[in-house]
Amino acid sequence: MKPTLRIFLLVVFIAGTGAAQAGGEKGNVGLNADARDALSLSGMDRYLGRFSPAASTDIGEGWTKHTYAPNHSGDGPLCIAGTPYSIFTRAGDPDKLLIFMQGGGACWQGFYFCNILSEDQEPPAPPVGIWSESSDFNNGPLQNPLADYSVVYMPYCDGSVFTGDSDIIDPLFPFGPVRFHRGLENASAGIDMAKASFPGARRIVVAGSSAGGVGAASFAPFLIRIAFGDTQQLSVINDAGPVAVNLNDVAGITARASDWQFDQYFPASCTNCSALGQQTELIRWRLDNDSTIREAFYSTDGDATDRFFLQVPTQELYRDLIVTEHSQINAAHRQRYKVFIRSGDDSHTALQTPLFYFGEADGVPLYKWLEDMLRPGTRAYREKTNGIGPRKDAWINIVENLVPLP
Repeated sequence: MKPTLRIFLLVVFIAGTGAAQAGGEKGNVGLNADARDALSLSGMDRYLGRFSPAASTDIGEGWTKHTYAPNHSGDGPLCIAGTPYSIFTRAGDPDKLLIFMQGGGACWQGFYFCNILSEDQEPPAPPVGIWSESSDFNNGPLQNPLADYSVVYMPYCDGSVFTGDSDIIDPLFPFGPVRFHRGLENASAGIDMAKASFPGARRIVVAGSSAGGVGAASFAPFLIRIAFGDTQQLSVINDAGPVAVNLNDVAGITARASDWQFDQYFPASCTNCSALGQQTELIRWRLDNDSTIREAFYSTDGDATDRFFLQVPTQELYRDLIVTEHSQINAAHRQRYKVFIRSGDDSHTALQTPLFYFGEADGVPLYKWLEDMLRPGTRAYREKTNGIGPRKDAWINIVENLVPLP
């Protein structure tokens, strides 16, 4: 073979290999065809494209409020007590989009600890954490990597962590005779609003806190792929939504499964997915089948709120639960699923608090860790090496050593 031909073929091979690596572990981009078919057969996308707001109102500070007319006897976005659901949008860089799912507890039979009204969750003010452009520290500002994103903000009021699809007659429910668990419909309306408002977004982050973190790490990424397609850079930020469950809490697990009926939307090929098992299996299935998505999980190992909802009595038991379940996903997808677990703290959530800037694990601030996630292989590593050496992903997996709670 002539030298020039060998060189040409080598260049083609290297280019092709690089493209495959950029596309993901399997060389394709986004969801593979079999996974897409499995999701379609499950009916998870059944509510996409069906609901439009009855009114849209400018509420100031760049925000627009979109309110949906309540439908109690049919389908449609709705809060758990039958009150109207609203979604908020704010324009920023049209190329970058943050879809944020708010939190607020959970409700099931005999257990009523969830936010009831959409109106209780207007966009946060004053701006803190991810809602601020920066935070002052010593000699200069700490820059928010999400500051210039366009935003779709989704209040949480369905009681079923954005996954439920059932109306339950419950005379014991303090706010009415029926619990409307329409989480999937609310989430679908939010994704439709994102597509209608920011159709050209190329970099999409779906994030959520607490119950919203569970929503962002469960069905929402699939809905985004279906609505926007596979070529977008898609990232998930789960802020203190454990997803993992305490399997000893049989009564709670059974009640949630019965009331929310989320498992009807598990893809058939997710053979380990079960309403009565570990819900982290759905994340694992997604990473197995979506070659370019990147996902992050934040938590403290003593989170008192999550321990209450999961009926986990001690820091040590909760730490063992979340570290075991999420580290197994990291082990299978080291480059695209990573955790940031702080020890010696029982606080709950960080994205919408000063902990976004000042919360650290092994000396790494959370906002910098997320910046590394959203900008892989670029500035962060070059700073550490003074511009010398190959481009390398600076985003790392962090689990702090156990520090007992005070």
